[in-house]
Amino acid sequence: MLPTPPDGLRHWRLADAPALAAAWADPSIRLWNPPPDDADATSWIMRCEERWSLGLSVDFVIDVGGAVAGEVGLRNFTDDPSRAELGVWVASECRRDGLAGSSVSAVTSWAHEHLDLDQVWCRSAADNEPAAALFSSLGWQRLGESGGRIVWSEALPGPARFSP
Repeated sequence: MLPTPPDGLRHWRLADAPALAAAWADPSIRLWNPPPDDADATSWIMRCEERWSLGLSVDFVIDVGGAVAGEVGLRNFTDDPSRAELGVWVASECRRDGLAGSSVSAVTSWAHEHLDLDQVWCRSAADNEPAAALFSSLGWQRLGESGGRIVWSEALPGPARFSP
């Protein structure tokens, strides 16, 4: 069974498949968040609970008025169960409304409280200026680069750690 989402977020529904397919087709989303090669939107949504039960990922809809405005999720729990990698995207018509920042903050807090994580981190393309602006505005630390991507971590007491 999927966990209860943080406030302001919800689980994917089959009725969201057209919105997810449209997001995956949006060049600005595809550029930074390529969709999975092996799934269409409907089958991907149908496997959300399976991915969660296997400890692979949890994905939430950023919902505005019942519509999909974006997604925020966590993955890579299996590499180190005290950490998870965050991913986020927002539909072009919903950008610059603070949705990404509030959603990242909600999922990060939720992950510490409900999943007992010590660290939430992410990677962004070096030239993804919106991601750099987002994570900088949230006070996340830029830990360096790995494979041409910037590694960010939420601000933590003591030295931040990262080992991809």
